Amino acid sequence: MKILFISSEYHPLAKAGGLADAVSALSQALAARGHDVYMVMPRYGSIDRSQAQDMHMSLGVPLGYREEWCGVYRLEHNGVHVYMLEHMDLFGARGGVYGPTPASAFDDNARRFAFLSRGALQLSLALGLQPDVIHAHDWPTALVPSFVNLIYRPSGHFQHTRIVFSIHNFGYQGIFAGHDAGDIGFDPSQLSASDVYSGDDINFMKSAVHHSDWLVAVSPRYATEIQQPRFGFGLHRDIQSRAPRVTGIVNGIDTDEWNPATDALIPATFAPGNRLPKTENKLALQREMGLQEDPDIPLIGMVTRLVEQKGIDPLFTPGTAAMERIVSSLPVQVALLGSGAAWVEREVARYGRTYPNFGATVGYSNRLAHLIEAGADFFLMPSVYEPCGLNQMYSMRYATLPIVTRTGGLADTVDADTGFFIEDSEADAIVAAVTHAVELFTGSRARIERMRDAAMQRDFSWDRSARAYEDLYRRPVD
Repeated sequence: MKILFISSEYHPLAKAGGLADAVSALSQALAARGHDVYMVMPRYGSIDRSQAQDMHMSLGVPLGYREEWCGVYRLEHNGVHVYMLEHMDLFGARGGVYGPTPASAFDDNARRFAFLSRGALQLSLALGLQPDVIHAHDWPTALVPSFVNLIYRPSGHFQHTRIVFSIHNFGYQGIFAGHDAGDIGFDPSQLSASDVYSGDDINFMKSAVHHSDWLVAVSPRYATEIQQPRFGFGLHRDIQSRAPRVTGIVNGIDTDEWNPATDALIPATFAPGNRLPKTENKLALQREMGLQEDPDIPLIGMVTRLVEQKGIDPLFTPGTAAMERIVSSLPVQVALLGSGAAWVEREVARYGRTYPNFGATVGYSNRLAHLIEAGADFFLMPSVYEPCGLNQMYSMRYATLPIVTRTGGLADTVDADTGFFIEDSEADAIVAAVTHAVELFTGSRARIERMRDAAMQRDFSWDRSARAYEDLYRRPVD
């Protein structure tokens, strides 16, 4: 098959979150299975274009009441044909993907990502590419399906192309003020038919929900959760109306990068048949985080964004904080790596000063993330919702047992043989689940070892997920 991917992120060229890893890994897995995979993304200012081929194209992109023009760069990456649209004003002269900082957004993001979506389709025509599948990812490319249905198919293009749209996180929908509607590339009659309006605003994701041939959530449970008011963020009825076209496929992980037997970022490699070196990683993690070096103390790891979605409120809210109860009353240590809301970062710093069994690094380090996965005994993910999640899968691969809420991809990948469930995202439930895990660690080590055996045997490869996407791409559309 010829498959055209369109995404705002692609690892290692541009990354703001897990979207980059998922899109990159899936496209490479499909290429490895023999498909022709094309990726279209922006050429951000952070991407060194000297490593890419200048296509010497001047690509016209109709947008709003005028036509924008861009250049095109091309490179090959692990079997994927990557094309980057260069528009200096919209992408090339800026330092961030969505905003100047992770916590802010550019004022013209509606126009920027409408340009990406329309530009990718224009590029496909310019290259003479007739893809069997166009696969767009998350809100920045959510106008692709309606562009195809309302502009390109009436003109005779993409008549036999399946339009697949992946929902990586329904909490981010691409909502903009209504006055931005004139800048996204539809004429007035097309705007009405695009289903982009949501009250006085425009909502990119809403348009994709109504115009895609298939909608894919990144886990089966999340595909059902987004049809509920709590997780639908205002669009649950829209998703319900397309329920026969909604499915869920769990993301995979990069089993080469996240492999305890070959990981160059950890002090001691280990494998299912010989886990003894895991203890060396635990001691190294304790040293690095300023914790007492003791292999018999249960060590809980966290690598997380310090935001509401990740369950940070019940974990750190002063007065009721689950974390304070955990580190003050249980025989445990905690090693945390993350950044996010300023108030949580302050609390994390206070814990580090107050509790000798709590170590934290604010920020992100890939090396330290690998060490936490390899050295911790448990990995805590008290997410309020989690479309898929990757860290619970990394953890199991490294014989680190996840403690997770029963939601989304966490519930689809963890079970009673490989981890522990937090029954709701409240402080009491978090403390109860952690207490249960710690009691097993101190009182039934044989059970813990059996769980580690089971966890390390789970298959979370992208090849498994790629096969599921192949089946979806071939599924008939009535």
